[in-house]
Amino acid sequence: MKTLQQITDNVFWMPFPKQEYIQQVSQYLNKKYGHHYYIWNLSEHDYERELFQNQVSMHSYIGFACPPLYELLLICKCILEWVQHKGNIAIVHCQQNKGRSAILLTIFWTFVFQTSIQESFYIIAKALGLTSPLKSQLMYIHKYLSHLFSNEELNTQTIKVKSVILSGIPKQFQNFKPLFQILDRKALLYEEKNQIIEKNHQCIFILPNLQISNDIVFRCKHITPQDELIHIFRFQIHTGFLFKNFIRFKGSDLDLQQQFDDDFYIDLVYLRGNETNNLFDSDKLNQDQKSYEGYQMIKQLLNTCQIMSLNIKLQLFEENDILTQIQEQKYVSKPIELEQEVEQNQRKNSQQEKENQYVGQIENKAQEVYEKENDQDQNQKENKDDDEIII
Repeated sequence: MKTLQQITDNVFWMPFPKQEYIQQVSQYLNKKYGHHYYIWNLSEHDYERELFQNQVSMHSYIGFACPPLYELLLICKCILEWVQHKGNIAIVHCQQNKGRSAILLTIFWTFVFQTSIQESFYIIAKALGLTSPLKSQLMYIHKYLSHLFSNEELNTQTIKVKSVILSGIPKQFQNFKPLFQILDRKALLYEEKNQIIEKNHQCIFILPNLQISNDIVFRCKHITPQDELIHIFRFQIHTGFLFKNFIRFKGSDLDLQQQFDDDFYIDLVYLRGNETNNLFDSDKLNQDQKSYEGYQMIKQLLNTCQIMSLNIKLQLFEENDILTQIQEQKYVSKPIELEQEVEQNQRKNSQQEKENQYVGQIENKAQEVYEKENDQDQNQKENKDDDEIII
């Protein structure tokens, strides 16, 4: 069994330690690394941390395709702090050993190697064998994190959802009884399960005064006549990246989606900042201030991680003795540089010869023209003299 897969010199990924081989994994880590390893568990399931000398940090995000933005940065900060100590290694895993780990390691890779978030995600996804990320994860990478790492501003205004509109129902149902839920990191914010929607009809959820902030999950299930639940779709947003008044999702933009008609879509309609109704001015101010403080915390964490990643690069620079290699490379490269200088001089001489030849050709041509003109003048003079004799 392959226990660890190396991502960088001091950060590793491993499969979820299932019960049948958790003893083997813990013994391997304890024997090889002692107290110099630490595990970040991003799954929804806990296990016997004592087997790993309690060197495990548990992060559970039930129903979330992506860990919340602030916690992603906070975990990165903890990992960066941990691996700065000599001999320490960090280990990351989630439940399916794919999406959540990939997003966290993508951010870490971007910090340390200063690549674009898209390039980092490609490298990590390839390393983890992630072939089909969830749509929420792709949106998080290519839209949200790309926006954040470009130092763009985040939305700091209050967000209040007005309605969620489903235009159509899954193909396999003639009648659709949705269980629609909205969740944040801490609680269930909204639930609706009283509608029955027929084919080719809209399903509209009215959400008066529902204020949302940070990472939010919208999910829908179908309630069968036997009261069983069938997953229909899920999508995740972050209010820091909402700058309009609605978002439209097509069927292909959803996680866990069923088969929908091509013209199916979901509209999330909301108000921002001063557009919100039924709130006192003081309440609006307090809510906007709270959003702004959350934004400031994210930016501060981002800056802290960037500074710490610089320290890691300097540490790796010193440990690998790259400076000596560079100095040695300078001496090795001197003959090459001399040869290049000779080639450059040869090219210059060749070019000078061409220019001299060209100038010579021009001078010869000018001489030919001059001699021709002299001949013509002489002929004219002779003809004039002959005329005078004839006359």
